[in-house]
Amino acid sequence: MAKKQSASKRKMSLTDRMLLCLSVLLICGSALALGYISLMNWSPLAEVVEGSSGVSGGGNHTASIGNEIQNTGEAQEKTINFLVTGIDYTQTDASAGTARGKLTDVIMVVQLNLSDDTVSVLQIPRDTWVGTNVSSTGKINAVYGKSGLEGLAQVIYDQLSIPLDHYVNINMDGFINVVDAVGGVEINVQESFTLEGVTFRPGLQTLNGLQAEKFVRERYHRSGGDIGRINAQRQFLAAMFKKFKNLSMSETTRLVPILMNEVTTDLNVGTVLDLVGDVLKISTDDIAFYTLPGEGATASNGQSVWSVHKEVAAELLNENFRPFSDAVPAANLRIQELRNSTDYYDDNGSTVTDLLN
Repeated sequence: MAKKQSASKRKMSLTDRMLLCLSVLLICGSALALGYISLMNWSPLAEVVEGSSGVSGGGNHTASIGNEIQNTGEAQEKTINFLVTGIDYTQTDASAGTARGKLTDVIMVVQLNLSDDTVSVLQIPRDTWVGTNVSSTGKINAVYGKSGLEGLAQVIYDQLSIPLDHYVNINMDGFINVVDAVGGVEINVQESFTLEGVTFRPGLQTLNGLQAEKFVRERYHRSGGDIGRINAQRQFLAAMFKKFKNLSMSETTRLVPILMNEVTTDLNVGTVLDLVGDVLKISTDDIAFYTLPGEGATASNGQSVWSVHKEVAAELLNENFRPFSDAVPAANLRIQELRNSTDYYDDNGSTVTDLLN
């Protein structure tokens, strides 16, 4: 299977890098576009200095996902699971009693089903409770700061029993330029709010890069808080995916200088190109988004966290992310459920077509 090839030993040519960048964008479809709609100032994972015990000290190495947590058997032949992340190095959180450097504030599992040409995206809220034994705050977005990319992948595998085959990281430094380069993105704004001097009113409008960056970051004045932001990101994502799908090849090629430095992945050129034909068949009807079911709660350390609803989460994962492997009952998920008092956020699936409509 192409996805299990070892990384290319030769230095990539400019043409190869262009093909890789464009093809990775296609492979993860709208899920990768989500990387363009979150926080600014991310850094590519492969450039991070990591030591044997985490992300400080030691020496440089490119992050990799171990074979022991990858798909096996029939699932290995028919599906590919990507860990899609974005890292924020700049924010601090006084309530956590620690600097919030190296936080993965966008975490998704993107499954490409090669047998029926579909994509399923699991959005994992950044405040998901995973325990203080695996992160400084007990939240999943702090795992990277303690254990690196490999540690984050291992936590997702251990607590949700989701195999992971590859990773993709998006560098957000070029976000505004990317949106401006495609001529802006049309979006139907649902709520009025102002963020950092940019004001939004309800209605259909084309957002430029600066407006788009504010639109996808706002959570404090948006219904649902961080989950409201995730839903708004889905909406923007769908609109941006539509924009990308409608670009001509020459228009897409002109984006390459911007995109080349924004995507980091452990995929090699040959593997990516092997998958392009499958990705090109995927329609907006066949790209579905799901948020890990749960609700807000207060953890024992005083942190405001996202508490997963284990029974509903198990059903969602079994139905949408285990098409060729045995179901995993809720009792076998190691993630801890702190609270379960409402099902408001449990039924949260939507396709790109739904979002565009």
